[in-house]
Amino acid sequence: MDGMAEAFWLGLQRSDRFITVFTSRLVEEDWRRVPPGFPNCALWTLGHLAWYRGLFLDLLTGRPRQGEDWSAWFAKGCTPPAPDDLPDLATCRTRLEAGLEDWRIYLERATDAELRAPLPEPSVFFASRAELLAHLTHHEAHHTGCLSMLSRALGREKVL
Repeated sequence: MDGMAEAFWLGLQRSDRFITVFTSRLVEEDWRRVPPGFPNCALWTLGHLAWYRGLFLDLLTGRPRQGEDWSAWFAKGCTPPAPDDLPDLATCRTRLEAGLEDWRIYLERATDAELRAPLPEPSVFFASRAELLAHLTHHEAHHTGCLSMLSRALGREKVL
């Protein structure tokens, strides 16, 4: 991997490890519980991360949008459904893991020059692919932190 690609890959791997650590003490019924003061449950947050991993790769590569549309559940500005209406935990985990693998495949081939290039479709938010990747890593860090806070609000012991 080129330098920028490797840095982004390390960030995504770290996020993935923290997701695992921060959710390791959640029991099955925790995933769909919304603690007081929180807008969403842990399952929504995990699905949101999974959906955005795919969306950002779609934007970066210009590939067609994901076949299964989760935007009604997980997109920015969506009205989150009732926790019982969300996909199951295994489906969200599978999609999250598949998204990480898709990013690994892309980043193994990406050059620094490619990452400095504009997106395939112009964006008012990102001037280059690297800017989109920087946003992805910030997005992952924010919601990974939310998973940690949700776990604690649900009464689980601190893991770090």
